[in-house]
Amino acid sequence: MITECARCPTSVCRLGRPEESPEDCPMRQDFPDHRVLYAAEEVRRRTTEAALIEAYGYCRWTRLDEVGEFARRMECVSVGFGYCAGMEREARLAASYLRNLGLHVELPAGGRCDPEGQAEHFNAACTDINVIAGMCVGHDAHFLKASQAGVTCLVARDTFLQHNPVGAIYASRTYFHHALYQVHLRPEKVEWEGAIAPHLHHIASEVAHEGQGRWTRLEETIELAHRLGATRLGLAFCHGLREEAKVVDNVLQANGFEVRSVGCKVGAVPKEEFGILDAQKVRPGQPEPICNPLAQAELLNKQQTHLNLVMGQCVGHDMATMRSLEAPTTCLIAKDRVLAHNTVAALYAWQGQLEKAPA
Repeated sequence: MITECARCPTSVCRLGRPEESPEDCPMRQDFPDHRVLYAAEEVRRRTTEAALIEAYGYCRWTRLDEVGEFARRMECVSVGFGYCAGMEREARLAASYLRNLGLHVELPAGGRCDPEGQAEHFNAACTDINVIAGMCVGHDAHFLKASQAGVTCLVARDTFLQHNPVGAIYASRTYFHHALYQVHLRPEKVEWEGAIAPHLHHIASEVAHEGQGRWTRLEETIELAHRLGATRLGLAFCHGLREEAKVVDNVLQANGFEVRSVGCKVGAVPKEEFGILDAQKVRPGQPEPICNPLAQAELLNKQQTHLNLVMGQCVGHDMATMRSLEAPTTCLIAKDRVLAHNTVAALYAWQGQLEKAPA
């Protein structure tokens, strides 16, 4: 189960074994110093701007709005959009939205499932940040490793749930109980040999093909982990999705995985430490810790996870975590407080605005 961490009461972590005591919790051993983690000016700025966007747009801005605001605040000139087959429409809508904000957007040629090729295209174009606008489970992990620019996720591709993967979590006790707790059980384990890039891409493509329109994103993630032989999974999640994280933790355990999880508020570092004023908080007048994405990555790296899942981190904070994680990382849920994490809906709404606009 997920348990409260005595060192950092505002976050949760996974104890390695049921018999371990809180004193054995990895959160209390050699805890990462935020002054060291965020010493670089650009890293500190990115983290601060993401926190300001969280407060200014809290329950008002969609994730699409937040991506645009983050690109503007970070003074990005060029943004790349990575996507897999079947997601070209969504990627072009997202590109149209950012172009409307005055940004230059790079799109790869065609809509093939070619994460490494797309990353190389963006590297050659020197994009400032890259955005995942719908990639298969595992292909996004490949894309992250190959991308030179930081990457944030706009749409987590889920062909069964119309790209709203959180639905499987909310219906895990009813409609999806059998699918999540029974269908993908493996009596025999594949030996873990490491997620070498060609191997990862091949298995991810295999899972995407078999799961197309049949499996939810969470199911595809389970299948990917099983076929890679991954047994120790990392879960980096937003504190606002801690209840959803508990469900995912239970599902993964039921499918035979060890889970190491860490919430975004780990360390309980006050926002004032990053120069954020009280008026710039989500809830002024109250103590409020800043998200600590680099500590999340550091703690999961220490646990030597085989495969990591990112769940609902803020725009920009997910970029920091995913860039710093050593094991392959896939985004399970892209957070959207306005649209109940159905991030793709904002793109379809934007399409409606374009169609209504005078010629």
